[in-house]
Amino acid sequence: MDQKTTAPKSTIWYSRTYRKLHIDYLSAFLFILFLMIPSLVALVLCIEPITRGMASLTQGVLSEALPGKQFLVESSEYMPFGTIHVLAFDVSLPSATEIAINIAAVVGLVSILTVSKYRGKPIVIYLNFSFMIHIISCIFFSFVRTTTIYSGKEFSEIITKQQISVWLLFIVLMGVVLAFFGNRGLADKIMAFVAVMLYSGIMGLLRYIVFAFILAYFSALYMADMYFFAGPIFDFLYLVGVYAIYSSRMQKVFDSPAGEGEWRWL
Repeated sequence: MDQKTTAPKSTIWYSRTYRKLHIDYLSAFLFILFLMIPSLVALVLCIEPITRGMASLTQGVLSEALPGKQFLVESSEYMPFGTIHVLAFDVSLPSATEIAINIAAVVGLVSILTVSKYRGKPIVIYLNFSFMIHIISCIFFSFVRTTTIYSGKEFSEIITKQQISVWLLFIVLMGVVLAFFGNRGLADKIMAFVAVMLYSGIMGLLRYIVFAFILAYFSALYMADMYFFAGPIFDFLYLVGVYAIYSSRMQKVFDSPAGEGEWRWL
């Protein structure tokens, strides 16, 4: 008879579905209490200086890159967090030529992707979703020729509020998930938490600068596409990426002799 069928049940390699990690609820509670909650409080208390710094830095960069444009740092209210600071600047309407070039470029790219060997891949689906939004924006601005929908200040308010909301959500998500992800590797948990927030902060600032530059240099044609293509959806991509790296590392630890006793078989 096959050796696997005669082996004691304790040595059978169970499917991952039939095992779960031991959870020390006290350790998880302490992780949330001393890392997640203080991070939330610090962010809420520092929203005003953080947004002022982001707006001022973006103002300095764009003033150098586009000396003919005026960029101002103005205040706005974001309840219940109080005052935030945003960048105010003029946004122009797209010309008929710009709209025509964009429509032709999008139709050409979609046609190429549809017949390419990469059709059906996640990145292609993601790009097609963005192209669809951009086409809608092109059609919209083909008819709206009197004023822009959003000013530069309104754009800055939306993207700043969106970024603050993402930071708050990520602190809670990563705090809770990491707190209950096994009982080992406290340093790895802290590093994963810091990596997500640090990466989110850097990406948020760079995105703010790049988006404002595109709107100030070109037109409002790209506004909607930037919100959806590189907005919250993009943020969740790197959140999942960092978590995947962390969980893969911890999986190896839990399956090694150092992680003995972490798994509970069902």
